[in-house]
Amino acid sequence: MAYSGMGERTALFKAAEQLGVAELSDLRRAHWLIMETTRFRNRLEHLVSRTVPEDEIKRAPHGVTSFLKILAYLKYVDGASDRELTRAVYWARQVLGWKELHPFEKSAALIVRGALELYPGELSESEKLALETCHPSWLVERLVRIFGRDFALRMLRRNLQSLPTYVRINTLKVREDNKMRKIMGDLRGSRVNQLLDVWSLQRAGSRLIRSRLWTSGEIVIQDLGSVTASLVASPPKGGTVLDICAAPGNKTSHLAALMQNQGEIVSIDISEKRLAHWKREMIRTGTSIAFPLRADAARIPVNRRADVVLLDPPCSNTGVFARNPSMKWRMTPSRVRDLTIKQYAFLESASEHVSLNGVLVYCTCSVLPEENEHVLESFLRKRMNFRVEPQSPFFGSPGLRGLDQCQRFYSHIHNCNGYFIAKLRRID
Repeated sequence: MAYSGMGERTALFKAAEQLGVAELSDLRRAHWLIMETTRFRNRLEHLVSRTVPEDEIKRAPHGVTSFLKILAYLKYVDGASDRELTRAVYWARQVLGWKELHPFEKSAALIVRGALELYPGELSESEKLALETCHPSWLVERLVRIFGRDFALRMLRRNLQSLPTYVRINTLKVREDNKMRKIMGDLRGSRVNQLLDVWSLQRAGSRLIRSRLWTSGEIVIQDLGSVTASLVASPPKGGTVLDICAAPGNKTSHLAALMQNQGEIVSIDISEKRLAHWKREMIRTGTSIAFPLRADAARIPVNRRADVVLLDPPCSNTGVFARNPSMKWRMTPSRVRDLTIKQYAFLESASEHVSLNGVLVYCTCSVLPEENEHVLESFLRKRMNFRVEPQSPFFGSPGLRGLDQCQRFYSHIHNCNGYFIAKLRRID
């Protein structure tokens, strides 16, 4: 991850393959350490920096700096025992080699002793909040300015804990009531907001995607906001749908289920690799009315108009930081600005393909207004033939800036990914 910028899961599988690690308990432990060390990264880096001079840490091998962060996590976050910490240092010597680790033994000892001060006096208020909540300073400052200090801190602190897994029972594969009841019992979760086919699981883990229910296509792992976006779109049976930026395909299969596999869905994505995953997902879920189209969402090569157009453009993923903590360290203010330009261009392009009285749903997994309400306001100023409509179901919180018919999901309120949904109707 440090060397080539890979995500947590990809890096784990690559390393496990290289090292020949196949024991599931070892892989689960490794994945937990990777996720949690990444979640608390800036705090751990700050602690390590108090034991190693800056010029030395820059020259240190990736393996050593990664180990020191893991050790700091075990001591200062996980509260590991002295025995566990001693064992971690022992294994680091075996893995990294005595000579490589030797120059940093004093740093490891300082971490193990627990003698480090997390918030020294020279830190500013925003720097302290960034370390406390384990988010980039720019994001902390921006969220406090937008939502107020109390709301922002509750949201950021919630990202330091994992979220439940949401599962949708796939009605394309599960039609009989008794079969649905059996799956509900097997899932051992809780029904969400009175939705018959959506369940929340507190401790699903990786076992879920190896289960028979998943491999058979009877269940789909899909977060609550994403499920709600498809329900808000409410595609008519036998209708025509454009699903833009569609891969990996969770919403496509949900739209098809709502349409009872009757009609047509054109699923557009620019990534050939993601579309390959989308195709496998359509086979797994039994979706037969969806057709892939590799294209740029800013220039959609489709001549017809659709009853429903669903657009879920690339975004900052600020609503997904609890589930995918590495994302928060890759995002920057300039990247957010670039994304808002792309989002507006995609929304403009999508609007050209909505039939008269048709529905356009715009959704993101971002909590930032510049990717949501701001984009929508710019669009509505130019496109007077669209109006914002009330949504059903409405499980979230009202949108900002007077757009209260839009809905927002927040991790600390709704116990799911942060999400934004706007429903527009073409009236002319």
